[in-house]
Amino acid sequence: MKKSMPELERMSTDAFKEAAKNPLIVVLDQVRSMNNVGSVFRTADSFLIEAIYLCGYTPRPPHRDIQKTALGATETVNWQYF
Repeated sequence: MKKSMPELERMSTDAFKEAAKNPLIVVLDQVRSMNNVGSVFRTADSFLIEAIYLCGYTPRPPHRDIQKTALGATETVNWQYF
């Protein structure tokens, strides 16, 4: 029998956007893996990082493979594509 995972204790999207951020911007340049991009979004969410900048051929949201790894962090973390 498989045990269920307890619900993650995350801030709401609105609470996250209003929270004080760490003054750090992560730049992803020429990252091919959508799973790695999603992982960085998830990490940025957990550490309240100010923003992620995506450059070059780095994939960007919305994409199913990024969303699968990011676990909703693409909705909370500020990001821009250059």
